Amino acid sequence: MLKVFPWQESQWREIMSRLQQDRLPHALLLTGPAGIGLTHFSNCLSAKLLCQRTVANDFACGECGPCILFQAGTQPDHIRVEAEEKGKQIKIDQIRSLIGTLYLSSQAGGYKIAVIDPADSMNRNAANSLLKTLEEPPADSLIILISHQPSSLLVTVRSRCQRLNFPPSNDALTLNWLEQTTQTEPAHLHELLVIAQGAPLKAIALLDTDTLAHQQTLLQDLIELSKNKLDPIKLAEKWQGFGTVEVFQYLLIVFFNMAKLKLTGTGKITNNPDITVYLQELVNRLDLAQLFACYDQTLKNYQAVTGPFNLNKQGLLEDIIIYWQSILYK
Repeated sequence: MLKVFPWQESQWREIMSRLQQDRLPHALLLTGPAGIGLTHFSNCLSAKLLCQRTVANDFACGECGPCILFQAGTQPDHIRVEAEEKGKQIKIDQIRSLIGTLYLSSQAGGYKIAVIDPADSMNRNAANSLLKTLEEPPADSLIILISHQPSSLLVTVRSRCQRLNFPPSNDALTLNWLEQTTQTEPAHLHELLVIAQGAPLKAIALLDTDTLAHQQTLLQDLIELSKNKLDPIKLAEKWQGFGTVEVFQYLLIVFFNMAKLKLTGTGKITNNPDITVYLQELVNRLDLAQLFACYDQTLKNYQAVTGPFNLNKQGLLEDIIIYWQSILYK
């Protein structure tokens, strides 16, 4: 039986309420950060609508004919469209084929469901070709668009869908689920969930990497920079090996938490007590304006490295390292 994740239960109740009131939209836009489980939610909803035995707010039975076909990936009334190659665009021919299939009669006499994942990978022609179907969908159909970057979608596409948002989840329920699922220490899971920016499935993926070790190294390097012991160019080369985007993401978390610690006297940057002492000393040396300035500069460089232009990644890392040193030695 396909069940939604614990952090998705409120969204599930909302959709089930609409379904019971016969107000389920013909087009649904699922949005949220990568690693929040949007594809899983769409599968749970699709299976529910196609199931022949499901009742009230319950999930699909997992045992009837349509459920068996769904689990085998051969359900003819469930059509998925994704890019032919990872990182590529969804093309107009794929959307035209989807539309043609959607207008055929349901083989089970119920819903026909189309899922476009991720919808923001549609090129402009593909997105435009979908508009008329979004406006005038066939009866008993549901088009589910999945997007981690909804701002990248055409406004005309977004406006024709009812949006269901899945915000980052850092609560105790999520941590408990992670602990039961991974059998990992809660302290480590909390830190991974912070690094994953509240995306539980991304946090699980980080368990198989050296992420925590890299974060501890980054923190130690920030401390060593405060003692003027490291060369910025060599350090940038080292950090680039950790993943430039990942380094900037973590530095944003660090500078935010340092500012929070300065402002409120509360907050946690790391579970390592030795490093915490040194970071507290750094927080005491800097004023709030300097910490916010570090955060703003890091955000600027993060946006540059994740933007559409192929900028020098090591140069951006060198820039933030030198900026950090300049703040410390003003």
